[in-house]
Amino acid sequence: MYDVHGHSLTISHCIHQTWKTEDIPDPKEWPDSWKRLNPGWDYRLWTDSDLRGLVHDHYPELEDLYLSYPNPVQRADMGRYLILHHCGGVYADLDTECVSPLDVIAQDTRVILAEEPIEHHHHATRLGLSRVIFNGVMASPKGHPFWEHLIALLVRSRHASGYVLESTGPVVLTSAVATFDEPDTLAIQSCHLFNPLTDQGWRSTAVPFGDYAGHHICNHYWRGSWYRLPTSNRTTRMKRKLRKAQYNLTRGPFLGQMQLKKQINMSVLHRPVAPTDTNVSILIPVRDAEPFLDRCFALLLALDYPKDQLKIVFCEGDSTDHTTEKLAELADKHRSEFRDIIVTRCVTGAPLDRSKRWLRALQLARRSNLAKVRNHLIDRGIADDDHWALWIDVDVCDYDSSVLKRLLAERTKVVTPDCVLEWGGKSYDLNAFHDDGSARDHTYYKYVKRGLFMPPVTYRQRRPLHALRCLERVPLSSVGGTMLLVHAAVHRAGVRFPEIPYDDLLETEGFGRSCRDFGVTPIGLPNVQIKHVKS
Repeated sequence: MYDVHGHSLTISHCIHQTWKTEDIPDPKEWPDSWKRLNPGWDYRLWTDSDLRGLVHDHYPELEDLYLSYPNPVQRADMGRYLILHHCGGVYADLDTECVSPLDVIAQDTRVILAEEPIEHHHHATRLGLSRVIFNGVMASPKGHPFWEHLIALLVRSRHASGYVLESTGPVVLTSAVATFDEPDTLAIQSCHLFNPLTDQGWRSTAVPFGDYAGHHICNHYWRGSWYRLPTSNRTTRMKRKLRKAQYNLTRGPFLGQMQLKKQINMSVLHRPVAPTDTNVSILIPVRDAEPFLDRCFALLLALDYPKDQLKIVFCEGDSTDHTTEKLAELADKHRSEFRDIIVTRCVTGAPLDRSKRWLRALQLARRSNLAKVRNHLIDRGIADDDHWALWIDVDVCDYDSSVLKRLLAERTKVVTPDCVLEWGGKSYDLNAFHDDGSARDHTYYKYVKRGLFMPPVTYRQRRPLHALRCLERVPLSSVGGTMLLVHAAVHRAGVRFPEIPYDDLLETEGFGRSCRDFGVTPIGLPNVQIKHVKS
């Protein structure tokens, strides 16, 4: 059966598997099981060379992305999706064993996918998803539009290439299922159809569901070679012990969780967001901001939001240019166009050369002073009639006029967009990230200096927002301050910007971690972008 475009309406009778070369590794009886139990089906083994040819000949617009992936498994992932789009049929990993014929699903017109065992779902629930869709065995008619939707997500996730699950693997597949606008053309099954065994070899405790509940086509044995858990040996344990001892000796003053809890009014913190919470106080720290002020005001004036519900509060201090005079002039000029414009001043006594602000040796003092300025703005800028605080850095140079409405639409207490230097580029504000929950090993303590955790950009346990663009919203472990919407109750409850490290984090990072630890999880919007000046 074919539609008017020549696309198959039912699952093509072809089984596809992939490997580096035609020399299939042992045990060869697993691939043979697919042929033996399905004699009426064609079988094709795609080599790496075959996959590259498929991309080059039929998907040339994806060739650069395909070749850019650093891990072979990412090319194999994209390859399997393109095979099903171009050819249709059943794709199966080499480490799967067919245990019953495919005839039971052969006449289906939908894409057939199965969940992974529920014992694996924590990989996705940490990211705000409810389940993980398995990409080791999939069945599809040729040309099904779901694969075009998934391919678009792969392109959008191109900056996640260092993270297999989020760039090409089950996380991006799961997100594609969740956002596809023709869900009735998908048949999502429990793990029992394609992969009833966990990666530990146990039978999943999941409850069977789906149109094919009661059927069991194959087992997946989780022999994939692309990832291995880090091993713990005597050397790594000794490194952790020594580095943690050094950390304890050099940590300096810090804010503990119990100490912080005493400062927080939990009933105020967890007060629900009300529909009548509409007044917004926009809080903007400024220093040596003369070149940015005209653009800052232009963007504020362009906001698609009732101006009588907007109050602008600037905090200036330690400037060495003409920021003070220009800010006063612009505030006087535009005050009547908003609910109010207030200029306050906080002098930290620590002027800083803008060109040197990223030096690691300066971060403890620099971010401590920034926290003081932000806390000054909390005290001076949030009045009883303010419902929200919108933090904006003065050198943010572009954002959509609807961005405030978009952030408020989340109806969550802490939410941030992705700050970039170029539209669609990598994140600029790396203080907004998702922590994968890994235990703190010796590499963690390697990057703590004087009680402040400062890992390199390549630190794998952190996912910046540009690595999560397959998702529309994601829970965060930390936030930045380039643009950050905070419900006023959070600040009123006593959650401020730590001026000494909290959980080895300062300022906005420490604030985001405090919120998460006390039950107000920050939300990041990876595909809502604002633009920062290049400096």
